Amino acid sequence: MLTVLQELKQQKVISEGDYYFAKLIADKQDPALPIEKKNLAILLAALCSYSYQQGHTCLFLEKGIESNYFNLAYRTAERAYLNIIQEKIGFLPVENWQPSLAEHIAFSATPLEKVAPLVFQFNALYFYRIWQDEYRVARYLQAAVQRGTDSTAISHDQIKAILTQYFPRAPHLDGVNWQKVAVATALKQPFCLITGGPGTGKTTTVARLLLALQSLSDCRLTIKLVAPTGKAAARLTESINGALTRLQSQENMPLCAGLIAAIPTTAQTLHRLLGIRFFEETPTFHQHNPLPLDVLVVDEASMIDLPLMAKLLQALKPQTKLILLGDENQLSPVEAGEMLGALAEFAQQPYSPALTAYLKTVADIELASSNQGYPLRDHLCRLHYSHRFAGDSGIGQLAQAINQGNIEASWQAFAHFNDIEMVDFDQFSLLKADNPIIYTQACAALVVKSAVEKYTDYLVALQQLHPNTQSLNAQQVGHIFTLFNAIRFLTALRIGELGVEQLNQKIAQRLQQKGLLDFKHERDWYLGKPIMIQQNDHHIGLYNGDIGLFLGQGKVWFEQGQGHYKTVLASRVPNYETAFVMTVHKSQGSEFAHTCLVLPTEPNPILSRELIYTGVTRAKQQLTVFASAEIWKSAVRNPIKRQSGLNPLLVELFRQSD
Repeated sequence: MLTVLQELKQQKVISEGDYYFAKLIADKQDPALPIEKKNLAILLAALCSYSYQQGHTCLFLEKGIESNYFNLAYRTAERAYLNIIQEKIGFLPVENWQPSLAEHIAFSATPLEKVAPLVFQFNALYFYRIWQDEYRVARYLQAAVQRGTDSTAISHDQIKAILTQYFPRAPHLDGVNWQKVAVATALKQPFCLITGGPGTGKTTTVARLLLALQSLSDCRLTIKLVAPTGKAAARLTESINGALTRLQSQENMPLCAGLIAAIPTTAQTLHRLLGIRFFEETPTFHQHNPLPLDVLVVDEASMIDLPLMAKLLQALKPQTKLILLGDENQLSPVEAGEMLGALAEFAQQPYSPALTAYLKTVADIELASSNQGYPLRDHLCRLHYSHRFAGDSGIGQLAQAINQGNIEASWQAFAHFNDIEMVDFDQFSLLKADNPIIYTQACAALVVKSAVEKYTDYLVALQQLHPNTQSLNAQQVGHIFTLFNAIRFLTALRIGELGVEQLNQKIAQRLQQKGLLDFKHERDWYLGKPIMIQQNDHHIGLYNGDIGLFLGQGKVWFEQGQGHYKTVLASRVPNYETAFVMTVHKSQGSEFAHTCLVLPTEPNPILSRELIYTGVTRAKQQLTVFASAEIWKSAVRNPIKRQSGLNPLLVELFRQSD
């Protein structure tokens, strides 16, 4: 079996890590075992590692897996290996795998009693450490549900009065003010997940919630705001400040200076909050040294992978109120895990009669209820009404069609709305038939041409300021950033003609040819160069995802929330890449007036419904998509379904606690 895996490694079907983990299991197992059993153990070790690299926390042992080991069914040249692998394990059916390895030293079906590198649970295979992380997340959620109401010292009359104060407007247009539901629920529960699409008011809801919490506690609570990346933290900082300003100016709320001062307005990254450092397994804050917080708000929770989520939950005191914000329809984390997607299944159940009675009492809101369902549903809230996208918004309608998997409606939307545009790669269909390489190059040239046109404004404005860039003031810098942020190109890929690396290079070269940029080598620091930070640097205060512009005098300017900037010497900037184009993954937590989404010309495993939904919803006012009909429709047709055992584990824990 190792010989087969080594050949698959050489052909780059599996990674070096997949192979060497399987080899470790091979070296440690009992040499007296039957050859088929030894081969099965080696195969499952490689499959578990491979599955984890695809973003799954576990590998479901379902019928049909034998016909597609390592996705070989989709690889014509290597498909013959499927039968070879089956021969190596004696054609043992998948339902007999776990019983066959019941006594194997590397496997455990009772991980709380027997620790082994690989774990069988709920007809799935895990790395032990990943099972342990999933178990820790599930136990936190179980404990939060069992703690139940943590507002016993606050009467329903007090909660009703505070909700009336912070929701003074008439009932919502659709009959239910879901922001009010979310705040009322979060006031009651020790843990609350608030989800919703772009513009549904997640940050505004949290601003009202924090004001209510501090009002009820006489401003004594210690509260922190965090997000997974530096860019998302900066966006949360900007959003929370904007929400507080709107509440004061537009709704005329009488917010005293002491109350405003008690609301945190600066967010930080999760890594910084926990004190996570490179090459150190244990963060500063953990189970035995918990965070000294009363309330923690975590934005962009869909981006948080399972190991990081487990570290966060372990670092919380039992009495700390946790508020998670996110959009479960966005892309899953780059690493393994999909907590929001798993919990969203519980959110489909109606609230319990107890919670709906509470909402009627404190918020005068009537909702349907059911005695059937799991208690976790009473901790989950979804905001439905988008304030960003009006009813006639093409972007909003397109996002809805994508989420529903309505392929034809999503494609036809481009013909019916002015704020969305499809640049159809099929205009080069004759080239595709004759020469696919020339076809892809023609599509890339179209994207580069558009980018050069759209980035001209900020570069012209910057040239008009030169050579006075040494004396730039915040207003001038803000104008340059506004022009630059008015447009952003997003792509699905990192490599290839339509990948972020080649597109950035070609756009810079074309801008140079037009006289808008001046450099000898692309790595040079040239006036107007946009960059994205790729690693956290706590000493300088720059984080993965931060966007900066080189504006001369050896300095790069970075946005630190709306109207606030910091300068860093170019020589001190950590690892970065040019940012005319960024990947859709990196764009999460950002929004742009005009977003241009570039899809590949050939089918690619990365294409998914969640990817294009995330790209589409980065646009605030205008969206342009570069794609062919075939690729667009295949992406809408293909939802990501990550394999996770969190749901069955939660169901089992709730069943045991009944």
